[in-house]
Amino acid sequence: MAFVQVMEFEMEPAEAVRLIEEYAEEGRGQTYARRAVLGLDRNRPGTVIQIIFFDSAEEAELNNQLEITQRGGEEFAKRALEVKFTDVDVIADITI
Repeated sequence: MAFVQVMEFEMEPAEAVRLIEEYAEEGRGQTYARRAVLGLDRNRPGTVIQIIFFDSAEEAELNNQLEITQRGGEEFAKRALEVKFTDVDVIADITI
């Protein structure tokens, strides 16, 4: 079953994009993450929403154990204020 991790945090948008782009470049061929979408919450200025897509929750767990993810997480933690995680099992993925 596909899995999505939603992260909500405060950070400069350009910095959030830079960090995920660096992770994508450094993790190419290693990471289990398949896709990332970043956006800004219109109702909470300064809040970044980051959605990471995985093929399964199990692959997300394996991804968390990777050295590249550990390093990226440490770098991220230095810059983000109060991160809220929501773990989502995808029950449907419909293109409209």
